[in-house]
Amino acid sequence: MTSLTMRADVAAEPRRAPRQMPVSVQILSTIIYGGFAITAVALAFAHFWPAGVALAAILGWRGGFVPQNFTQFDADAVVEKVRALGPEATQRSGGNERPSGNASFDAFRDDMLRRLEDEQHSFERFLGRLREARDKTEFDRFMEDRALRLADDRRQTPAQER
Repeated sequence: MTSLTMRADVAAEPRRAPRQMPVSVQILSTIIYGGFAITAVALAFAHFWPAGVALAAILGWRGGFVPQNFTQFDADAVVEKVRALGPEATQRSGGNERPSGNASFDAFRDDMLRRLEDEQHSFERFLGRLREARDKTEFDRFMEDRALRLADDRRQTPAQER
């Protein structure tokens, strides 16, 4: 598939209407912006009053934190792009990392990751064997204690009946 046909395919897809910013997000961002603006202006006034006046004028003219043209962004597309950058994205895609451009580093990284996964599996198996051994010794100790208690009970029972 050439780049021309890919562009035609992308252009042929119906475009979704972007989501509006939720009112709760608008309110919260305005409150946070207000707290920041008041603090910044107060500190600017305390250090150098002309800077405080200028900052108050700029922040007042700006009018708040909520973007005025928010609807031009497709929020779902932005969220997907951000999620694709996270470390979970490579785990979901089967661990296929992007090549770094350095073939020797890519080979080293792949080999190191494979070795680390092998070590993790062997360590988990070791922990499983260790837990089994501990459980077995605890069970054997319990059975020995139970046998001793039963033997003591049998010795005391005939003595009480006489």
